[in-house]
Amino acid sequence: MKTFARMLLLPLSLVACVGGPEVVDETGGVVDDVTVRTSGYFTVTRDMRRCASPMCGGYFVAPVNASAARCADGTSAARCYVASLDLAPLGLPQAQRDAVAEGFASHVFYGRIAAVSAHTFGVFSAAEAWRSVDGALPSQSLARVSTTGTTCTFIPCDRLAMQRVNSTAASLPIVGVDTAALRVSPEVRDAVLGGATYDAGVLVAGVRSTMPGNPSTVRVPFLRAAQAFLRVSALDDGRHCGAALQSTLATATERLLYTSESDAPFTWFTRDAWRAIPSDATLRRAVGAAADAPVERITLDYLLRNAVQNYDNTLDQEHRAARFRQLSRTLQRELTNITVFRVGTIQIRVFVLGVTRCGTVAGLETLSIET
Repeated sequence: MKTFARMLLLPLSLVACVGGPEVVDETGGVVDDVTVRTSGYFTVTRDMRRCASPMCGGYFVAPVNASAARCADGTSAARCYVASLDLAPLGLPQAQRDAVAEGFASHVFYGRIAAVSAHTFGVFSAAEAWRSVDGALPSQSLARVSTTGTTCTFIPCDRLAMQRVNSTAASLPIVGVDTAALRVSPEVRDAVLGGATYDAGVLVAGVRSTMPGNPSTVRVPFLRAAQAFLRVSALDDGRHCGAALQSTLATATERLLYTSESDAPFTWFTRDAWRAIPSDATLRRAVGAAADAPVERITLDYLLRNAVQNYDNTLDQEHRAARFRQLSRTLQRELTNITVFRVGTIQIRVFVLGVTRCGTVAGLETLSIET
């Protein structure tokens, strides 16, 4: 498998070296002089005052990055009192919603402060919950990092976009997120890096800085993460089949290309009639290959051995490697008896197949060009 050397020609792709010197803070202050009047991003703390409910004993909600919010009584304040939290709009199962309610102090919420007809104390209605990866609330400027607003069509992206939450300022380009300061597991780190390459993105608290690029006379922007927050979504058993599995794998391979002497996307492959990994002859017939076409079987780890590594030591390649590590975990979680077939020569069709929870055979197909 060839390296990614050809991408050195891209102006922003392979430029942000991890741990590069001479960082310059371009972020500015954490708090903007703005008032959140409708929906926005908030932190929640418990009201510890002692008086009769609902006047006391509820919660204080404070807007992130902003100086004030419009409270339920129509006034503006740096933090607003609400009598209760409404987590139903999150759309989570009750047990998971209860867990968010219990651990609210380690979450950032997107929602709004609503007035309640029975009193003026209001309620905070949460539409999104973002869980801190280290249990702490943001201590630096918080931004949503994603592919939204960029020209990213495949990973590594030429650039990502960071948008300060609760801000009307335009999004800013970055080449990637440096997660070296996060004290998290490899799986969580990959979730942060991988999440940034989706339109939904991740929340990252940190400083937008610059470092020498390629050539070194060019300085390029990146985000040095101090904290990160992952979107809370409904949990499932992690084993799918049929359309649900197809959707899961489509998400896992979104914008991902398998690199050989060319780049090829991953596509869905299934044979519902198969109840076990096929023989070489059966696979040849199923995919229309010649009866004497060579078939090689390799492991998933061997197939992805280069894709999961960041040989160039750059931020954009680390995002890509994280996505491939996530893809490997997804395939191993969803499928059993995974077998990788390489069929043909030069233009080699690659099939990653396994047995689904329903007992059928499914997986992914891609192409490897090897002259």
